Amino acid sequence: MRNRDTIVIYWELLRALAPGPQLPTKLARTTNIPYNRLAEYLDFLAAGALVKTEPSEGHERYALTPKGMEALGRLDAGLKLLFPALE
Repeated sequence: MRNRDTIVIYWELLRALAPGPQLPTKLARTTNIPYNRLAEYLDFLAAGALVKTEPSEGHERYALTPKGMEALGRLDAGLKLLFPALE
């Protein structure tokens, strides 16, 4: 199995959060990122104000910020230009 580029991992995380806030366990399953490494990626996105945490029923959920939605749109557009098969 080929390793994914880091930018692709961030793009997949942003896409997984687009429908709404998610628990970390669901994000790990959806994006196929080991749970023990997920925090590293989410911390990076949070430091850039692309995602935020929201308390919900005793758990923390991750959600996109408006800046994260904008970044996702730009990444989608850029990746579709490079790889037309993504459309």
